[in-house]
Amino acid sequence: MLYTFDERVIYDSVNGTLRHTNSKADETTQLTIIASKILHHLVLHHGELVTRDTLFTEVWEKAGIVSSSNTLNQYISLLRKTLAGYLGEGDIIVTVPRAGYYLSKDIDVSTQIRHQRNLLPHMLKYVMVVMTLVVIFLGSFLYTDQPKKITPRKIGELKGCPVYDISGVKSDVTDASIFAVAKEALEKNNQICTATTAFYIYAQETLHLHKPAKILFSRCIEWSDSRNTCQNIYYFSWIR
Repeated sequence: MLYTFDERVIYDSVNGTLRHTNSKADETTQLTIIASKILHHLVLHHGELVTRDTLFTEVWEKAGIVSSSNTLNQYISLLRKTLAGYLGEGDIIVTVPRAGYYLSKDIDVSTQIRHQRNLLPHMLKYVMVVMTLVVIFLGSFLYTDQPKKITPRKIGELKGCPVYDISGVKSDVTDASIFAVAKEALEKNNQICTATTAFYIYAQETLHLHKPAKILFSRCIEWSDSRNTCQNIYYFSWIR
């Protein structure tokens, strides 16, 4: 479902994205899965109290995940910062002490009809890398809330080589923390950069809550004829 906030921000609850109404479809901010679930519940009950117990049940317990008040508070804080970047500073998500939260009645919320759109294929040189990573993730690395589609997205360069995020989360805050992990992983493992080198990194979203997270750091040699060789390094409990 697509929702419009104050006729200037579009929220896609299926894909968990936010974008300005006058921007292109690919110019979005990608919310984490849990953050999007929380926002969706607030939108569905716009202007009404959504209790903390309801959020714990609907967002975490039904998925078989244990959470805490501190975790919920951190997600609400991240959502407020993200929404403020679109709607300006203000009481967008209102806290009712010891009870829960609601999406401000001052925010106008309307629904849109979703239109089917065609997705353009990604560059050929990424195909083998992504296929390899998907097999690895499905075997032992990904957890149940991870998005099914993985799109490499450049977040910077290290020693002159591109760094691509494959976590599926897009925001300035998460990009900065993931890039910092990539830089540290590169230094720890004395990875070198050549003309055909590219680095890929996956980070479990608990990283952004300053909790232990699973990390995959991959150094790939990419040839013009689509031959790719990757060296994968795993961290099963990375702590910032």
